[in-house]
Amino acid sequence: MRSERLSIILPCFDEEAGIAENVRKVHEYLSSRFENPEIIAVDDGSRDGTLSELERVSKEIPLTIIRNEVNEGKGKAVKKGILAATGDIVAFLDADLAIPIEEIDLFVDSIVAGHDIVIASRFIPEFRAINPIPFHRRLMERVFRVLRKIILNNGDIQDTQCGFKVFRRDTARRIFKYVTVNRFAFDAELIFVARKFGYSVKELPIHLRNPRESHVRIVRDPIDMFIALFRIRLNEYKGRYDGKSTV
Repeated sequence: MRSERLSIILPCFDEEAGIAENVRKVHEYLSSRFENPEIIAVDDGSRDGTLSELERVSKEIPLTIIRNEVNEGKGKAVKKGILAATGDIVAFLDADLAIPIEEIDLFVDSIVAGHDIVIASRFIPEFRAINPIPFHRRLMERVFRVLRKIILNNGDIQDTQCGFKVFRRDTARRIFKYVTVNRFAFDAELIFVARKFGYSVKELPIHLRNPRESHVRIVRDPIDMFIALFRIRLNEYKGRYDGKSTV
């Protein structure tokens, strides 16, 4: 049994079909490996029965639920979960468990070894996709990656967007005070801020299960993400990442 106090944040939006089962999977695995793990589910204004499913499963296992009355975006949901977490090590992962919870051990090992942030990466050789990645998603991922490297000048980081990241708690709390992007490009901003503050970021390969459905809107979200990259650069120019935030 590992002694690290671990908090897991699950941002949820319209996950009624599988959220209860996935929360149980996370709980069962963490409880078998870690002492007193914490699970925080952030329901980001779901329009289906996600909240009811979370409330139902919370009667069976320890679960903290944070509720957004309206959809505010994955970035905002993760931020709320991070700031509410009490573990010494905190992580967030997609509620559909596209990346299996069993991957967490190697990430925690890297934190214990001295890294501040450990992130999943789809662009290093050991990465494996269990199911084929749809062409349009691969195209979007690669185009965003190129634009992110050009606009934010952080080409040493191969993948900012994979939804499985682990932090030292004090590192996460400091970084997320500066995160202003509420939707999918928030990952790029948090890594940008992390590097600006001098935190070490390690990328690890993962096994990715590709869900049949995605909440990414094919036209609107790529445009929003592109604009967000310029917002991040503008924020940096205006000194909003100067290390003095009290948000």
